[in-house]
Amino acid sequence: MSAAVEEPTVVRSYQRIFRPDRRIYQVDGRTLPIPGGIPLRWLGWALFSLLAGMLLASGTRLTAVALAGAAGLLAVRAGRARLAPALGAAAVLGCVVVGEMMSTVDWPMRLIVMPALVATVMTQVTPDGRAVHRYLAGWVRARLQGWRSIGESTSDVGPEHRTSHTVRVAPDEHTPILLRARIDGPAMVMFARPVWVRRGRRARVTVRPLDTASGARGLVLDDVRLAQGERLMVRP
Repeated sequence: MSAAVEEPTVVRSYQRIFRPDRRIYQVDGRTLPIPGGIPLRWLGWALFSLLAGMLLASGTRLTAVALAGAAGLLAVRAGRARLAPALGAAAVLGCVVVGEMMSTVDWPMRLIVMPALVATVMTQVTPDGRAVHRYLAGWVRARLQGWRSIGESTSDVGPEHRTSHTVRVAPDEHTPILLRARIDGPAMVMFARPVWVRRGRRARVTVRPLDTASGARGLVLDDVRLAQGERLMVRP
C-alpha cells in the first residue's frame, strides 16, 4: 500500500479562513451576471464614496468643519498638536477644491463611475499586504510621529523626562574583573560572577568580590535591582 506524497504548499495568510469574504450571488432567485458575485465590502465602499461625493459636491460648511476636526484630532492623537491647525486648514482647502471638481463632473461619472472605481480600488488593491485604508492610516501616522528603527520606542506624549545612562565601568566576559564603580537607580545591574551584596543606610548598596568579603554579612547574588534613588557602590 503506497500513498501519494504531495509537495508542500506555503500558506501565507489564514485571514480568509477567519474573515470570510461575504458576497451576493443572487437577487430574488436570479443569478447576477458577475463571476464570483459582488462582495459586500464593495457595496459598502461604493455607498460610502457615493455619499462622500454628494456631500463634497454640495459644498456645505458642515462637511468642511467635520473634516478639519478629524484632521486636527488625528494630529493630537499622533502627538503633534502643533500641526493640528495646519492639517485642519489643509482639510478645508482640500474639501473646497474637491467639491468644486465634483460639482463640474456630469452625474453619470459622479454617481456611477467614480463610486464603482473607488470601491474596486479599495477592495482589490492591497499595498504592503494590507487594505488601502489601513495602509493610508499607517502611512499618515508614520509621517506625523516620525520614523523609527525596529526596537526603538516612540517618544512619550507629555512632559519631557530625562534619564542618565552613564556607566563608569562595564567589564564583560573578556575582563571579568570587578572594578570600582558607582551606579544610580533605577537600574538592573548584572555581574559575570556571584558577588557579595549588602544594603546599608541612605539607600546605598555595597558590592564586593567574594574572595575579599569572606565572613562578612550580606547576600551572594549575581544581579542587583536598584530602585529610584538607590546608589550601588562597587568596591574591589
